Amino acid sequence: MNRQQQPNAIERRNGAALVIVLAFVVLLAGLVTAYLAGARTDRQLAHGSSSQSKVDQLARSALGIVIGDLKQEIVNGSTSTTVNHITLYTPTAAANIQPQRSGVSGGGSDSIPNLVRRSIQSDPIALPGVGSRASPLSSAPVPSSSPMRTKKGEINLARWNKHYLVPRPSGIYPTDTSPIPAFIAPDWVFVSEQGPIILSSPRSVLGRYAYAIYDEGGLLDVNVAGFPPASSVATQFGLKGFLSFADLTVTGLSNSAVSDLVGWRNYASAKPTGSFGSFVFNATSAINYFDFVLSNSNGFLGTGGLVWIGRTDQMFTSRQSLIAYRTSTGFSADTLPHLGTFSRDSNLATWGPASTQRVIANFIRSDGSIARQGDPLFRRFLLSKLAWVGQDGPVPASKASDIRRDFGLVWNVDHWDYYGASGAMLAEAIPVIDGTREPDFFQLLDFARQTVSPPPTVGEILSLGASIIDQFDSGGGDAPTIIEYAGPPAPSPAPPNPRAYGRETTVPSPAPSPAPIVLNRPLRNPGELGYAYKNSTVTLDFFTSSGADASLLDLFTISPANMRAGVINLNTRNSVTLAAMIAGTIRNEGSTAVVSTANAKNAALDIVASTNPATGRPALGRHELGRLTAAVRSSATGAGEEARELISRSLTEVTQTRTWNLMIDLIAQCGRYPSSATSLAQFVVEGEKRYWLHIAIDRHTGEVIDQQLEAVYE
Repeated sequence: MNRQQQPNAIERRNGAALVIVLAFVVLLAGLVTAYLAGARTDRQLAHGSSSQSKVDQLARSALGIVIGDLKQEIVNGSTSTTVNHITLYTPTAAANIQPQRSGVSGGGSDSIPNLVRRSIQSDPIALPGVGSRASPLSSAPVPSSSPMRTKKGEINLARWNKHYLVPRPSGIYPTDTSPIPAFIAPDWVFVSEQGPIILSSPRSVLGRYAYAIYDEGGLLDVNVAGFPPASSVATQFGLKGFLSFADLTVTGLSNSAVSDLVGWRNYASAKPTGSFGSFVFNATSAINYFDFVLSNSNGFLGTGGLVWIGRTDQMFTSRQSLIAYRTSTGFSADTLPHLGTFSRDSNLATWGPASTQRVIANFIRSDGSIARQGDPLFRRFLLSKLAWVGQDGPVPASKASDIRRDFGLVWNVDHWDYYGASGAMLAEAIPVIDGTREPDFFQLLDFARQTVSPPPTVGEILSLGASIIDQFDSGGGDAPTIIEYAGPPAPSPAPPNPRAYGRETTVPSPAPSPAPIVLNRPLRNPGELGYAYKNSTVTLDFFTSSGADASLLDLFTISPANMRAGVINLNTRNSVTLAAMIAGTIRNEGSTAVVSTANAKNAALDIVASTNPATGRPALGRHELGRLTAAVRSSATGAGEEARELISRSLTEVTQTRTWNLMIDLIAQCGRYPSSATSLAQFVVEGEKRYWLHIAIDRHTGEVIDQQLEAVYE
């Protein structure tokens, strides 16, 4: 190699080295850039995860605050009694039986009947309610913004009505959730480390939440409500008894839509033909469904284990699943403000004379469970037990001990002797309820009649019970039930002891006029007790405001479940739900004439007006159905006692007032205010969470008896 070639080689080597170094620099820069980008992404993900965790904790804490306020409202509006560590809350006024309304447009207007309250600044809620602590900042977009285009953190009205519980304007697109103009968005409640605050220092804010509360107990629980209308007959659904016999076409659903709903929900128990979207019920499948309803023993809280053609019954586990079902089947979205997926009721009585102190005790029920609810009447008496008391003795014979326990009766050749549940001989009086055991049939009849003046005699109570037994029995011809008890000797040639008689077609004393209506079949609802004679000439009165007999409606049931779904708040503002239950009710026994939809809606409007504090008085229990029936226009029911009492026959078993079944719609946002913030609207949102909490609170114990937390994904 010559001297001239040597520098060129060196230059080439140097150039290659430079290229290699530059390549390493580029690679290193790429690695650093990738690392920094990954670190930034990880940091964002970590921050997002942290924000999501914070906002979820905030949302759950906010729900706890709202529930706590509801419980405090119960305490504020009650007198309390505590015995054996059980506290009962008795409303100090009828208006306190329900949650107070606040933030409802129009000063209590029923244009949004399901809305109970919303978070609102300077909360005007009446005592005993607890204010929401909300700020002046609305959760909705500011007026200058488009209602459909919002800034981050703003919740437009359509989002607030994602659940469809607020009515919509007529004629809008089926999936448009925009509510009627009367609905106003909730205001934000700001939260610091110390909890909800009336904002003073923006720097102390950790997040905010807003909420609205709806009366879900005033809706028709679609896990229970509805029957196949095209194939059913009046003798199946017209005698009512369960929410399953509510006429869902009153809500606006078509016959085919109702059949599809029942077919999807009760596929295994009803066995319809066809498939999803086109289920068909014939007479056989309609009877299958009817039998399933009457035999239900779990309070409709589950689907059971029936399987047919590889499929089971189904239920809606959330409101979002109901909305998705509506979307897939296409029925009108305007039915959704009348439909719910959650209702609970402790099957316990609430009525008791003011002169009677509550008896509180713990004891073993006949089914082995412990009664600790603290009520004097514990659970309602199951009317199906009447089938045990036959005209020729216990039915079956093995029920003799059960009859003694639940009726205090002992069979004696051709009649029943009344001993009382624990007596050793004929009793001359009905034992008072003392809390040491579950009350028997005649104790409840006597307890309910304590407000009558003068109080009924033991013979009258036993005669009433015998008449109820005669309504239920399906055999033995027209011979009345006879019950002998202790007392002064009867005139010869009568038996040595006095006897009480039921009212059948023939009786050993002057027959009432007109002739008694004797059902001779199982009672389908407590309202049918109205057919029984309380003395020699008059039946129980469930249709006048002054009658004292309607208290019996609260003491009896046809459901064996201690807790059940498918009940309606008797104080609901949503008249459509009551109308759905009244529609189709048989007016008179032996007839197929039923209440029309139009008449049912009128009757329901009258009841709602009677329980609205602005126009009437809330009902404290179903014992007030006599008063409410008296307020119903006679043109809606027809004339005469039997026709008027169709209100109690249709509503008694499916209504209640003791449980607050509510849906709390809550949106929480975590974030902060920048140091330069000058207004409440400058909150920086870092995370958001929405929940629909379905909750049942026992008004008389203040306890949450059930709840379902539904995360809402948007």
